[in-house]
Amino acid sequence: MEKDNLDVLQKNRSTRACIRDGFRFYISNFRQILRNTWPVAIGFALLSMVASALPVLFSPTLLIWGLLIGGMSVILLLIGARLMLHKRQMLYSAGKTPIMAWLTHFGAVLLITIVCLFAISILTMLTSLPGIILMAANWQSQMGVINGDPIGMPDYVYWLSLAVFLLAGFIQAYVWLTILFPFHLLKASLACKEEDMKKFNNINNV
Repeated sequence: MEKDNLDVLQKNRSTRACIRDGFRFYISNFRQILRNTWPVAIGFALLSMVASALPVLFSPTLLIWGLLIGGMSVILLLIGARLMLHKRQMLYSAGKTPIMAWLTHFGAVLLITIVCLFAISILTMLTSLPGIILMAANWQSQMGVINGDPIGMPDYVYWLSLAVFLLAGFIQAYVWLTILFPFHLLKASLACKEEDMKKFNNINNV
């Protein structure tokens, strides 16, 4: 497994190959990724549940706080999962990549970002449908109470909403983790290009 991962990593790839091989590597090793990252996924799910519950179950005025917590949870998820995968040797250090290398290949970085975010947006919408339905029902109920409706939603809907937000957050954690592998392969590819450039310059200077 370690040799396979190392062979997959240390290659000079095109942008398209980074995206294709990154997603392929993620899918083919999903069980091991799940086994090694479930603690951070649960943490993300809890934060995601809080981010969804604040504007939905408490007050729409807390939407900004919900968005901030949601954004922070994504950052913590990616950092934590990357560290854990490095520790478990599922991701190998590709070496240091100069900032100029990233700027030189800004087009590749932008393309991978767009493709990954597009895929994540679609998958997030699909996995969030039950939560979106509950959000709409809760907001409609709150509007009804404001307009004088004394009924509102049944008590069990509160706990049902929390359970749905928690489950959706756990699933979405592994939707977000798909972005790690194309960027990791891009970083490795840039490192290979930098190494090849150094060798080429050394040969010309001899």
